Order: sequence, then structure tokens, then C-alpha cells
Amino acid sequence: MQSFYPPRRDGRGQEKREDKELQETEDVAGPARSSKTSVADPEMPSLPRRGHSGLVSQAAAAAAASGSTTSYCSPALWLGSDRLSQSSAQISRTGKLIPAPKRSQRPKKLVGDTLEVTYQERLTGFGPDQMHELVELIESKHTQFSALSLCTALHRLASNPACTLQLERFSGLVSTLEAELRTRPDRFRAQSIANSCWAVAKLYWKKSGLLEALLETAVSRIEEFKGQELSLLLWSMATGSSKTSHVEDAANASVCEFLRRGSSAFDAQSTATVAYAAGALVLSHEPLWEVLGTGSATRVSEFSDRQLANLLWGFATVSYTDCEVVFQRVASDAPIATLAPIDLSLVAWSLAKVSHKDKHFYDQVADAIVAKQAEWRHSDTRNIATLLYSLALSEQAISHDSAFRELATAVCSRASEFSVQGLTNAVWAYATACYTEELWFRIVAKEVSLRKKDEFEPLDVANTLWAFAAVLHHDNVISFLTSLGKGMIWQMSGQNVAIAVWSLASLELRGESFFHQAADPFVQRLSECKAQELNNMLWAYATACVRLPWLFLKSANHALTLGLTEFKTHELSIMLWAHGTAGVCNHTFFNEVVDEILGGRGIESCAPREIANAAWAYSTIIGRCHLPWMTAVAAYSQNHIREFDMQGIGNVLWSFANVAIHSERLLRVACEETSRRCASGHRDEAAHNAAQVLSAVQATGVTGLAEIELCKAAIDLFLEKGFGNVGAREFLILGNAALSFADQLEAGWKNLTSVLERHVFDPLAEAILHGDWSSVETCISQLDIDHLGAGFTADFLRRIGISSVQVYPRHEAGGWVEEAVHACALERERAIQAGIEEDAPVEQQKLVRQLDKVNKREIVAWVRFQVSSSVGEHKELGRAFGWRLEAEISKLSPMIINLLRPMVTKSRIAPNMIGEHDRSGHAERSESAI
Repeated sequence: MQSFYPPRRDGRGQEKREDKELQETEDVAGPARSSKTSVADPEMPSLPRRGHSGLVSQAAAAAAASGSTTSYCSPALWLGSDRLSQSSAQISRTGKLIPAPKRSQRPKKLVGDTLEVTYQERLTGFGPDQMHELVELIESKHTQFSALSLCTALHRLASNPACTLQLERFSGLVSTLEAELRTRPDRFRAQSIANSCWAVAKLYWKKSGLLEALLETAVSRIEEFKGQELSLLLWSMATGSSKTSHVEDAANASVCEFLRRGSSAFDAQSTATVAYAAGALVLSHEPLWEVLGTGSATRVSEFSDRQLANLLWGFATVSYTDCEVVFQRVASDAPIATLAPIDLSLVAWSLAKVSHKDKHFYDQVADAIVAKQAEWRHSDTRNIATLLYSLALSEQAISHDSAFRELATAVCSRASEFSVQGLTNAVWAYATACYTEELWFRIVAKEVSLRKKDEFEPLDVANTLWAFAAVLHHDNVISFLTSLGKGMIWQMSGQNVAIAVWSLASLELRGESFFHQAADPFVQRLSECKAQELNNMLWAYATACVRLPWLFLKSANHALTLGLTEFKTHELSIMLWAHGTAGVCNHTFFNEVVDEILGGRGIESCAPREIANAAWAYSTIIGRCHLPWMTAVAAYSQNHIREFDMQGIGNVLWSFANVAIHSERLLRVACEETSRRCASGHRDEAAHNAAQVLSAVQATGVTGLAEIELCKAAIDLFLEKGFGNVGAREFLILGNAALSFADQLEAGWKNLTSVLERHVFDPLAEAILHGDWSSVETCISQLDIDHLGAGFTADFLRRIGISSVQVYPRHEAGGWVEEAVHACALERERAIQAGIEEDAPVEQQKLVRQLDKVNKREIVAWVRFQVSSSVGEHKELGRAFGWRLEAEISKLSPMIINLLRPMVTKSRIAPNMIGEHDRSGHAERSESAI
């Protein structure tokens, strides 16, 4: 199951860090500071340098023009009269310091022309309660600011949350700053550029022009940035809302500069910030992560708790695992017990994400969770959801049950406080850790159903559906989520689409509208899909009985493009099984998979179920004997027969029967194993699956001792279980298989036929003799049978009054039977080959595609008749008929459909799914042995 990350995602589905506590702390990134006094930092003010940009002479001129007697060198012009009174001291003629007189009231700050020399100092001097004055100054005087003051002004706005509500008032400042950057970039210092980038990111300001200008300037002068400024630049790009090519160029330039200097040139805070930013930008730059890992391994003790969390989060987000030393050091040395909830959750998530399995580490995490019991009543809900997710992902939930339940209890009591993503993380964790507590799921389901649709993202819908499906928890929330999924199906990734349809199929919800809507978006995103998505998608459509051949063909072709070596064997076997169940033929794909198993991996590397699924699907869909493949399957199955479940034994035997061959040794071994299970502790499994083995045995026509013993064991088992616990279908299959051994079975055969007479033949005969066709269909539906089998059909026809019925034993078949078999084989081959050739007409190609829809090429009939009537004699000496497109679309079809309509009954096509079975689709087969 594809996992998702705890960090919050933005509206485009991109993941974004939204924890203000984490972002605003200086351990992550704040305004860049140098070792010298920084005028851009309000906490470290300094006097402006006299003479800077001619401001002193400008102040003198302004004073003279106004008639003021104040000297242009007066400190009041630099600091403002209020700051002069608060921070300056008068010097007496004797040289003693005289404290400045106290004022009963703070005078209003001046913003007039006479103070233009103090813009920089005044921008950094406004207190938190003076934002109105700050905004007024910036709005009215920004055109007169120096480059330094423009950057300072932007930084001051970003530093005050109240200013984010007045962004429209600062468009002039932005325009001026952008113009200055483009015309005179050399006037901006690296620190000012870094601080301005930080401000744009902090404000989530969608001013791409300003950001582009800042980044262009930064790239051209990247070597001037100090370590903290460089890390701040990266942080700004990671946190901001813009992801343009300029961001990519600046990120690459920053990474290259970091690598050029080496990690030793950066302190712990800067290193952690670079790791966090590179992770948020998803920079899969191997050399960068190698340097970060090497440089951090010996400095773990230098990182603060928050820095450590950021460092690990970066590694985990890009799934970089070649820094095991760092993970080991953190697991052994980090003060897990004293970490704040947010740091504890991020460190736990990071090590779980990189599959770190140190039990001692998770013991410490679990102990910390239990010790912080009181904190979960008020801690940020994201910390709770992330810790649940981490314990489940690392497979540590069951072994630390008390900690997991502590967190789950917090979710139940505070469900309304969780975001949709938090609820999704929690319920995903429950399902992944195999907790099935109904209360937990019900509370989350109720809360999810109350949320507004715009709170959900595609990933939330897909993963919540998966969680409920994984534990087979049916709830009204499934309909709600399915409806949401339909509305955002085109925004879902290929993985999300596959997860959604897999979930619905697992819950046995066959809403065809969702499946049909999901197919196109999935095919459009095939390029982003890997083995698991293809596997889940085809399994879901086959299980839900939604036949879309083009989806199967495109998915299989994409698998070939990816390369079958990228697939696990069980994924390949399930894809073949899905093709077989859906009736979709793809010769190239099937043959490539068989070649991969035989020539690449070796059949001994496969599990029994994988062989059973692949063998059954190949024979069912391709319908030909691939001799090397069937020989290998026979040898493998003989050697591993006890490792197969009963369904697997049946599938293997049917794979041989389907292509009209059999292996006598395999048949004997399979019969002996099935007999053993019928009489042993596997009786329940045998009762449900023995019928398939019996049916395959009957198809071979072999009547050896092992087959007789199997029929005896199956009769005893079925009679013991009783009719009802074993269905009519299974009893009929057993009866047909045992018919050849009736004399040897003695009392067992008599008891078996008695059950069939009472529960099957008597009700069916009564319905037919009643003369109402609907009564016959009702009886067949209640019995859930496909057919009676050749032997019982003949007896039943005689019972209802058909006087002339002839049954040809297999060893006596000849004449018209052999002619029919040969003609049908030729017609079926023609249907398969039609359209395969590159120069085949369009209609023939269309015919093949149509055949693939329900595997209609399997249905071939042979007819010979002679009819005499008043209008003459009509006869057909022998002809094979296959499916024809023109016959299906003919206008005559509706006229005769009621006459030719085959009866449809239920048929089990998968362990948990029952589909429809068309009883007209049976064919004659001849047998040979290998």
C-alpha cells in the first residue's frame, strides 16, 4: 500500500509543511544574520552610517528649506525625538552625564520629509504596537527607500502576522523592490536578498515576478551568500507557493554551492535547514544527500531537538537510506524521552519511513507516548496522527499495543479536531496494523461523513477507502467517499485510482459507473504507474466483473515497457489471473511472462499459488498447449503438491484439462493428496474445493485406483456435510465424476444418487412438467447449477419424456464426433488469428478486439441437421460456427433473442466473487497425455 506523508499538502496535492511552530523557530530558519550587526534584524539595531547615499546633505537641505533651527547633525534626525529622549543622555559642560528628562506621554512619531534620512532605522525601530505607523510609512515613502530599506520593509511586514491581512496595500512596495532588483541588482546584499526571499515565503505571497527577480539575483551572486543565508534561501524556496523554473535553477545553484563548500562550512542549524528544504523540494540529488549524511554522522550531538527532527525529515522525505550511521546515532543517542510531541512524531515518522527497525528505539518512542498521556488531550492532532502512522508503518503497533491504543483513544475523544488528512492517517494506521476495533472505525467514519467536500484531497479519498476495505468494514461512509472520488477522478494520481477501485472490489461493491469513469484517467497516467498499480487495477476490474479489454491490453503493454524484471512473481501471476477471469487475450504478454518464469527466474523460485494462477490463466485464455510450460508445471506440482491449497490443486489440474492433455503422474499425486485432505483435518477446505479437482479428473477420462479412492473419500465427506452445506453444483460434479466407478462405489453411489434425486432431479422435473418456463428458471436459480453433466442429462431427458437419447462413451467416439472436434478446432484457430496479421483488414482487427471482450472465441458450435417440411427439405452436412460481429449487430437479433436466449446462472469466478455463467459456452475436447 502506497503510503502518504504526514506534512500537510497544498491545494495542488503537493505536500507542504504547515506547522508554524516548526517553521517559525530559529532552529528551522529565520532572517539571515551575520557576525556583524545586521540592520535587517529588528532585534539588533544600529545607527545608519553618516554620508550613506548623501542622506546627511539631503537632511541639511531639508532643514534649511523648512526654516528649522535644528542642526542637520542632530541625533534627533537620525533616531527620532522619542528615541533620543529614551536612549540618549545629555552631556553637561562639566562632562557629566545628565539623564534625559522623563516624559509623561510618548510623543507621536513623525513621518515627515525631514525624517527621510532615518528610514532604515525607523523601519527597524517600530514596536509591535506600532504596525499602523509602520504600514503608513511604507505605503507613503517606499519610493524613497534605499535597496536596504526596501528589503527591510518587506521583512518587517512578514514578521508581523497582522500585516498579512493588508497585503494589497503593499503592491507599490513590491513593484518598487522588483524594479530596483532588475535595474540595479548590485545594490542588494546577499543578506538582504535572503531575508526578502524569506519574507515572500513567509507571506505565501503569489508575486512570482518579485520572487523571480530575487532568485535571478541570488543565482548570479550565489558565492556571496554565507552558510546561514544559503540555507535560508533554500528554505524560502521550499516553503513558498511558487514552483517555477527560477526556483529549480536557484535550488540547483544553492545545492552546487553547498557541495562546493562542503558540510563542514555549515553549522548544525544551517545543515538541518538545508536537509529540510531539500526534502520539501524533493531534490533527489544523490551527492547532496551523501554529503549531508557524512557531515551529520559525527555531529548528532550538535543538533537541537528541532534541528534533528528537520534533518531526519529531509532524509526520509526523499527516501534516502544510505546514511544508516546517522539513523543509528539518532536511535541510540537522541533524548527520545524528553522530545516535545512534534519532534517525537517527526523523528519517529522519519525512521519508520526509511524502514529503520531498531526495536530499542521504538521501545523508547512507545514509552514516551505513554509517559505523555496527559499531553495527548491538548497536543496538536497532527502529532497524534503522525505517531499512529509511524507505529503502523514500522510494524511496531502490535508489539507496543498500549502506546498505540493511547493514541487511538485520543483520536476517538478528539476526532472533530483532526483535519481530514489526520483522520486519514489514523484510520490508515488502524488498518495497516490489523486493528479491527469497530468503535475506532465507526468514529472516524462518522466524522469523515460530516466534513465538507472541499476539505478532501484525492489522496485522502483513496487511502480512507483502502483502510475500510482492508478490514472489510462496511459503512455508509463508503458511498460518501465513492461520490467524492467520482468528482475528483481526473485529479487523482494513477496510484490513487488503483487504490480506490481495489477498495471497492474488495468490499464487493460493483458500482460499474465508478469503474468505467476510473479507466480513462488511469490509462492517461499509465506513465507514472508501476507494478503495484497495474496489479491492483487489473485485479479489481476482474474481481468486480467489469470487462474493459482495452484497459487490460494497455496495462499489459505498459508492463512490457517497464520490463517484467520490475515485477514480483506474484504480481505477474495475478495479472495473468485477471486477464483469464476477465476473458482478455494478449498472446504477447502471456508468452513473455511464461518466458520470464522459465528462462529468467526459474520455476522453482515461484510459490505454488503463483504457478496455479499462471497455469490456469494461460490455458483458459490462450487455449493452447505450451509444452515446455506445461511440462515444467507438471514437474513442479508433483514435487510441491502438499504446499498447494485445494483451489491451487484444482487450478493446476484444470489448466491441463483446458488444453486437452494430462500428466498421469500429476493426476495420481493430486488425487492422493485430495483424498488425504478429505479424510483429515482439512475437511472444510476440501468440501469447498474438491469439486474442481473431481471435474478435472473427469475431463481426463482416467479411471485408475487413485481416482476411485478420491471419489469414495469425496462421497463420504459430502454425505457427512449434507446437502445445503455442500451445494447442488458440487454434488452434481461429484456424481458425474463417480459415474464411471458406480459399480466399485456400491453403497456410496446409491446414497449419492438418492441425494441427487431428492434435491435436484425431482424439483427440476416437476418444474419442467409444470409447463411454465419461469418456474424452470426459478428452480435452476435456486439450485445454482450450470448443467447436469452428460450422463445425468441423458437420464433426465428420458425421465421427462424424450424417447431417443444417445450417449457416446469417450473411447467409442468416432464418425461425426471426430469430425465436429476437428472442425471446431479449425474455426477457433481462425477466430484467434483473424486480425493478428499486420495487414489484416480493419474489420478483422475489430473482430479480434470484440472477441476479447468476453472471450467469445472460446464458443464454437458444430451443426449437422436434416429437416423435412411442407416447403421442402433443408439440411446441413456439417459446419462449425464461431462468433461473428455482423451476427451480433444484425437487426434480426432482437427478433430471435428470446428463442435463442441461453439460461444464465451463477458461477464462482474468484474466491470471494460470484458472477454470471452462460451455459451455452461449453465445448467438446479430446484428450492426450504428457
